Amino acid sequence: MSISIRKLGVLAIMAALLVMFAALRPTAQAPVAQADIGSPGGITALPSAAPAVPGLANQGIPAIIGTGQSSIVAVFCAPPPGAALPGAAGPCSEVQESGPMVDGYGWISFKLTQVYPTPGGVPLATFESSGTDTAVVTDSAGADMDLQIGVVALAVKAAAATQGGTQGVNEIVKVTATDETGDARSVNIVIVDTMLAWGATGPISTASQAQPVFISYHCGVLGRAPVNLTTNIPASMVEAAVADGDGDQGLDDMYDGLYAFAGAALGYGTNTVTGDADIQDLWCGGNTASSMFDDFVDFSTDKGIFSVDPIAVPLSQAAFQLAIGASQFFPPILDYDCGEGKNIDTFDTDALTSWATFFYQNAQEGGCDLDGWRNGVVTTELNGTGEVGVATITAQQGGGVSPVRTINVTFTGEAAAGLFLAIDVPDLVGTTGADFKVTLIDQDGRPVGNQTVQCTVDPTGGALAILNQTGSTGAIGSGNDGKVTFKLIPTGASVIGGAKLTLTCMLDSDRSVKATKEVTLSSTPNVVAIDLVKGCNPEAATWPDGTKIDVVAAAVAPPEALDAIWKFDTATSTWKAFSPLPAAAAANDLASLNRLDAVFFCVNAAAKVSRPVI
Repeated sequence: MSISIRKLGVLAIMAALLVMFAALRPTAQAPVAQADIGSPGGITALPSAAPAVPGLANQGIPAIIGTGQSSIVAVFCAPPPGAALPGAAGPCSEVQESGPMVDGYGWISFKLTQVYPTPGGVPLATFESSGTDTAVVTDSAGADMDLQIGVVALAVKAAAATQGGTQGVNEIVKVTATDETGDARSVNIVIVDTMLAWGATGPISTASQAQPVFISYHCGVLGRAPVNLTTNIPASMVEAAVADGDGDQGLDDMYDGLYAFAGAALGYGTNTVTGDADIQDLWCGGNTASSMFDDFVDFSTDKGIFSVDPIAVPLSQAAFQLAIGASQFFPPILDYDCGEGKNIDTFDTDALTSWATFFYQNAQEGGCDLDGWRNGVVTTELNGTGEVGVATITAQQGGGVSPVRTINVTFTGEAAAGLFLAIDVPDLVGTTGADFKVTLIDQDGRPVGNQTVQCTVDPTGGALAILNQTGSTGAIGSGNDGKVTFKLIPTGASVIGGAKLTLTCMLDSDRSVKATKEVTLSSTPNVVAIDLVKGCNPEAATWPDGTKIDVVAAAVAPPEALDAIWKFDTATSTWKAFSPLPAAAAANDLASLNRLDAVFFCVNAAAKVSRPVI
């Protein structure tokens, strides 16, 4: 196998982008030597939305798991001399680097140490193979979980869950792998029993405005769920078609998706041994109820703003470009259209679905959970907004099935200065006009309040008015942070003619900060676009009596965001539902809606439903 110079250039750029996120790793994770254990990307720990890319980039986000769960740690040894690809696996033996290969059965020793709560202390977590904080694994086929020369993989088991108090038995551990000559690499695992605020240096109590804080919540109510009912990953990428056929997605499938299927040509192998090495996951909610209310976590804060955009955008761009440029590796990614603000709902969603979105049609998006996996832990990013003082963060599993937990973070410093405007306008605007929102944010995605914004429309004769032409963005903490609402009223002639208008909004204090958005006018139908947040949204149906459910479902945009529409049938005292997902077709029993029916639109990402104006 060979790789072109152009592709090597892309790999170098992508490696640089991913290495930027090495700042999220504690400094103790930096390589201490370079030899057998390939550098960079010589060690990884799963689950992570930014794992190591062998030979290209170190781990960007540590593994995040809950107590009672497992992490897979894998070491990728350096490729043999003359290997065409930087990420190719070579036998874990020092002999290969100084002379002819003798046996290729080198060994790797592993050591666990506690980063938090006692730096350098004995961790509660252990290696599954040894039951202690040390393990020695030989790089030979069948001797470790990957069944492949050149890769050594084993599992780390977190201590049993206690779910006691606010903090529980949270810990952060460092895994250090050392070869037979002393060359070593390290990677961290964040273990959450209840709720933990952490960052690049470990647990967080005081944070600057410039660095994000990560808030992890371990759900108290967990359950299993068949993979074919929760994702649309092709059968070749799930364990059910590869090994034991149990239909349950586990952490071993994440490893296979990353390093067995995507990296098959590089010699990483699968993690399966005789009988299959299942590492099953328990997900928030899972199969515990027929509704999805316990599948997500409600986060709220009185200072700062929740948003994964600052990290998700470059990660997603890097992942896609790497897949296109190298055709060899496609790491998990995060969505960057997730909810943001002081109050958000985040589902325990896996990022492997993002692979299917890239390669296949009709697949779900990856999600906004920073560990990139459905494992019972939900992690979001808390960013500073210039508010100084103690932020109180609360979180609770959806539906109130577990207690509210609280943690504090003290923000210091000032907000950043770069400013950007964004315009949010309905997809269709009719004769009655429509409200549109303008948001002012800084370069890190944080809202900026108390700033005057002016909006105009082109052509000027296309609209009767924009009310108001100027407005002030909402103050931080107002519930409308950094946002200002305007109303566009088009002329009747423009609507009948199906014309298009262009909105231009700019910051009054700096006219160079501006944004434009094209508006589509239509007289049929005269609809209003209602914002849907991730989760289940109660709304009134305004379509005529007997409207087929397919028509209602088609009004949701983007269409892939819709998971289900629910309605309570008072006559039978049962819930009826419709889902566009192929796996749910046989269970659909909601055929139509009547005017003013109360329904729930359940979506997996922020969306809109365009319904007739009452």
